[in-house]
Amino acid sequence: MTSPRRAVAHPRDPNHRPRWADLHMHSTASDGGYAPAKLMNMAAARRLAAVALTDHDTIDGLSEAASAAATHGMEFVPGIELEAKQGRRVVHILGYFINAESPELLRQLADERQRRDQRNREIVSRLAALGIRLDYDALVKANGGRPLGRPHLANELVGLGIVSSFRQAFARYLGSGAAAHVPRVVREASDAVAMIRAAGGVASLAHPSRVGCETSLELENVVRRMREAGLAALEVSHPDVTGEFARVCERLATKLDLVPTGGSDFHRFVGAERHGTGFYGHRVPIEWIAALRERRAG
Repeated sequence: MTSPRRAVAHPRDPNHRPRWADLHMHSTASDGGYAPAKLMNMAAARRLAAVALTDHDTIDGLSEAASAAATHGMEFVPGIELEAKQGRRVVHILGYFINAESPELLRQLADERQRRDQRNREIVSRLAALGIRLDYDALVKANGGRPLGRPHLANELVGLGIVSSFRQAFARYLGSGAAAHVPRVVREASDAVAMIRAAGGVASLAHPSRVGCETSLELENVVRRMREAGLAALEVSHPDVTGEFARVCERLATKLDLVPTGGSDFHRFVGAERHGTGFYGHRVPIEWIAALRERRAG
């Protein structure tokens, strides 16, 4: 397999213009800041030739995003991001080229949505016990009926002046060990990979820098076990995967025959909106999409 670093040198079309992709983005269908169509318009303005929408635990934005991407002539990869556990570690797994009409996928996502709603209501109940009252149903309605996550609750706490920042909301109330925290029931990584594969997709480990491994050997052992469960790709390009660690991931992808993937993990602009190719200048070679498609066919 072509090494990730070598592949970066050849993202060109027949007219010898660079062509770039972003394979990790979020919209308002989950915890992003822009509607799916708006996000695709922004991606086109940043000269991306291909994009994947990978919202957390939902495919609700895929149809809108696909239509908007088509109007700009951008290749669109339907995706998703699932939270899971590998042993004692929490991992995030990206699914690419998923069939959004898969009955089993829809059933499991509906179950996940119900669990998330129950968890959110328990968090709101714990906040109420602390004297902080949120109108949960009003928040859901304001979000267009889409599932809420802790970031939505954090934003509401900031808006009400309960805390001064998003980070403070998690530190005081919503994060692990905080006053209103409710642990989440998380699926096994092998189940998440199987869920993606059953929907015709390709599974990739997202931002390996957040897996919590202290050594490259420890990371290799985690990824190898996931590879045995059907993992087919590894995110080697990400804002949190830089420097020597990026090279560790590139070598690991080659060693374990995993397709390299990457993206901006874009949610929203913080501060001034920036321009250039990709979000915050982050992009990956479009050829990586072809490699994912081949792995899917295989």
